[in-house]
Amino acid sequence: MDLSNLILIAMGFQPEAVKIEDFLVNAADLSANLTIRHVREQCRCPYCQEPLYGVKQWRKRELWGAPLGALQKIKIIFYQLQGACGRCLKHPLAEANFIHPRFKKMTTAFAEHAGRWMEETTIAAVERMTNCPAMSLWRLDQWRMQRMKKLFEIPTDLPMSFASADEVHMRTVKPKDYPMDKSRWDKKFITNLVSCDLSRVVANASGRSSRSLQSCLKQIPEDIRDRIKFIAVDMHDGFINAATKLCPNAKVTVDRFHVAEALNRAFDDLRKEEHDKAKLEKDRFQCEMLRPSKRYILMTRKKQLPRGEQKLFERLMQVNQKINSALILMEYFHSILDKNKVSEFQEGLKLWEELVMTSKIIQFESFLKTVKKHQTRIEAYISSKLTTAISEGINNKIKVLKRVGYTYTNETSFKNKILQRCGFINSRHLDTSGWYWHVPTPH
Repeated sequence: MDLSNLILIAMGFQPEAVKIEDFLVNAADLSANLTIRHVREQCRCPYCQEPLYGVKQWRKRELWGAPLGALQKIKIIFYQLQGACGRCLKHPLAEANFIHPRFKKMTTAFAEHAGRWMEETTIAAVERMTNCPAMSLWRLDQWRMQRMKKLFEIPTDLPMSFASADEVHMRTVKPKDYPMDKSRWDKKFITNLVSCDLSRVVANASGRSSRSLQSCLKQIPEDIRDRIKFIAVDMHDGFINAATKLCPNAKVTVDRFHVAEALNRAFDDLRKEEHDKAKLEKDRFQCEMLRPSKRYILMTRKKQLPRGEQKLFERLMQVNQKINSALILMEYFHSILDKNKVSEFQEGLKLWEELVMTSKIIQFESFLKTVKKHQTRIEAYISSKLTTAISEGINNKIKVLKRVGYTYTNETSFKNKILQRCGFINSRHLDTSGWYWHVPTPH
């Protein structure tokens, strides 16, 4: 086999169908211009597969070709034969299976190559790599994701005994009527259902309501839903109701992260209140100790702080009586969450309740009501130790994805991109060479 045939095979062409006329390599930017032409004797009608006779014209076409070794930027000049078909009585262009059926300026091999790269990096990076226009790459990526999503079916044997659900912020829309009141702005969210067994997003839906999570759960087969043992959610009532309704065999858990987050909010409200009092009383020491820059140290457990900040933590405990009591209560509540037995957690919670009522800290009393409301679900966490850590980790990936893409305005595109990067609609989980498009196999 000569070198020209090896080049053609490596780039996804059939050596019998085309021949190389010219191959110019630019070593400076690792680019190449490849000129190929149809082999006249092998040309067939695309409608009836009959051999074409005669030459009406040679149609010149410019294509983006697949990389060849270190040569990433390959421009193909293809002369396609237009002949006559004795059966159809037409003058069609000869069949060219190596051209993508949807994107006529790309070869199938290039589309596969660029599509796989866009699963891992940005469109701008692929544009710099291949010199293909960004808009063409974006259209290819969108078509690819939609195609995969339609053809992909969640297998019935998907391991999903542990699941978690969480929302991620997509963008904020500023209405014309309320330009200054940010609380009235329309915030758009995406709810993701994650398989903790695989650390992958299984399904997603628009919004962050009960209906959103129900839509996610309905996308997976009922057999899989029945096998879910635990499903971790935040303290959102809509998520809890949806999980209870559609996953009857699963225990709904509220993990430590969201409980601790609610506790930190209660403490921060107290810190703000004491800081405002100190301002009115013109107490400079308290104002300095309770300013917002100190909140990280205050809301972090002492044993998790560096040595240099532990001394500052001890000084902060001595600011006033309320702050001191609140920090002691926080540390004790964290020790309760560390328990491995539900009975020990219940005993510790009773004692903590008495201490909160004695302290008369309104913010902690409000937090206590929240804990009592979700006590059964917190106890489920104590027994299972299932958290939304995997969901939160995936949310970080999605935030990076959103930041790199300079936010997304199209919900469908954003949801598909999440499933591509963090789910199953990608070449790592699907064989794209068989059903995705036709790639000619060289003889």
